[in-house]
Amino acid sequence: MNRIAVAREMGSPLHHQIYLVLADGISTGRYAEGEPLPTEEQLTRMFSVSRITVRRAIASLHDAGLIERGAGRRTVVRAQIGQPMRMPMTSVIENIVSYGAETVAKVVEFGYVQARGYARDKLWDADQKPVQRAVRVRSQDGTPVMHLTSYVPAALGETFTRTDLNRIPMFQLLARAGAHICGAEQLVSAVLAEPLVASRLGVKVGAALIDLRSLMIDQQGRAVEYVEMLAVPEHLKLRFTVHPEQFKSPSGPSPAPKRKR
Repeated sequence: MNRIAVAREMGSPLHHQIYLVLADGISTGRYAEGEPLPTEEQLTRMFSVSRITVRRAIASLHDAGLIERGAGRRTVVRAQIGQPMRMPMTSVIENIVSYGAETVAKVVEFGYVQARGYARDKLWDADQKPVQRAVRVRSQDGTPVMHLTSYVPAALGETFTRTDLNRIPMFQLLARAGAHICGAEQLVSAVLAEPLVASRLGVKVGAALIDLRSLMIDQQGRAVEYVEMLAVPEHLKLRFTVHPEQFKSPSGPSPAPKRKR
């Protein structure tokens, strides 16, 4: 189990920093609904803190309605409210192109992992094979503005390298591999910056960030990329196109009432 650095110098109590890390894991689906969290003993080793500190973090998760006690008194993840919205291709592509044109990406992590949670359930072939996981920080005029964690099926990820991803936007690399983005499911919310993301974006631990998660769909109907984007609010603009037909009632207009004779 990887160690995660938390420190008092980061300007937030240790138990709150741990809460933010675990809450982020739950909100992004790394800890799936009904899945147990690591035990107290595992968490003390993971964060190099006392058991009392871990218990305070767990209590905060419980108070926030993110966890509950499961079988054998293990702490498990509660079902989270929030359904993705389906966006037309034009909105997705407009935003992707805008990100690429106005910012510069730097890959800070790159490798292959077993998918978990939402990524495992939704990505094409992710339940059978490892997926490529890449973490990038996009900057504008030298200022970090967004933190991107992407998951791509191995069959597509193996067609490009870390160096390629530093130079070429992901949607172009996927298209080169034969997966042309045609639509997406997106969920927009807000989160508080956990220590690692805060250090990479140059914000305080616990600062408010925009949380945009996207599941990219290709021309064959396959989910070919899952992206978790955390952005500094003052540096991000999203543009969504809504077509007239999206306002229509699925059941159609109600018939006009009959007049009494």
